[in-house]
This record gives sequence, C-alpha cells and structure tokens, in this order.
Amino acid sequence: MQNTLKLTGVGIVCLIAIICAGCLGTGSGNPAASTPQASGTPVQVGHIVVNETQNTATTNVDKGSLITLELKENPTTGYQWNLTTTTGLIVTGDRYVPSDTTGKLVGSGGTHSWDITAAQTGEQKITAVYKRAWEPVTGNETTFSMTIVVQ
Repeated sequence: MQNTLKLTGVGIVCLIAIICAGCLGTGSGNPAASTPQASGTPVQVGHIVVNETQNTATTNVDKGSLITLELKENPTTGYQWNLTTTTGLIVTGDRYVPSDTTGKLVGSGGTHSWDITAAQTGEQKITAVYKRAWEPVTGNETTFSMTIVVQ
C-alpha cells in the first residue's frame, strides 16, 4: 500500500511538471513577432488564381499581372470549356490536367487551366461556355464570366 502511494505521488509530480513545461514555452509570447512560414504552392507577385467560385466576380489587377483560371472539365463526355477574352487579355497558357494520374480511371475528368496576362488597362472580360463543340448554344449551358479591371 505504501509503495502504491509513493508511485501515485511521483506520478502526480511528473504530470504537474509536464503540464508546467508545456505552459512555459520559450516563445516570445507575441505571435506577430514570429516569422510566418509559407505553405502550399508559391504564387508569384501579381499572380492570381481563380476558379468557378469567382464566377461573375470583378477583380482589380495591375497591368502585366498573370491570372490563372482553373475550371473543372471532363472532355471524355464531349464537354469542354470554350474560353473567350477581350483584347486586353492575352491567353499565354492552356492545359488540361486529369484528376486521375494513374490512367486507370477512364472518364474521371480533371481541370482545364489557362494562364492569362493582363496586357491593356481598362475593363476586360473573361467568358467561357461549357458545352459540346458540335451542339448549338441553347442558353442552358454552364457558363463562367469574370470582369477584370486592369490598372
């Protein structure tokens, strides 16, 4: 019985020491004084990435900025995005990345990405229609539009 009480007492003292050590860290106490650590994919200055959540949005960018538009697409069904921009925006990159990189899932879809440079000041537009190329536009298609104000 006496050994059990001694072990319990030692255990309690150790537990208190561990708790106190956790509360008395060596940090400055000021979270703003710490250096932030970058995470995720680095994005260059003057580069924005947009997707379907910015549909119908308006955003301001500086002339020369890069806009990357990423929209979900499944070309195996025949549906693809038909992208158009006003003359002040230049499409400098166009790529499709399948969701399944193993090649084992046929028809799994993916993401279509365009790199667009803001080349002229003023109000510019990005529009896209998700449809099969051989079908006429009916007005029921999924669309994307965004206004870019280039400064």
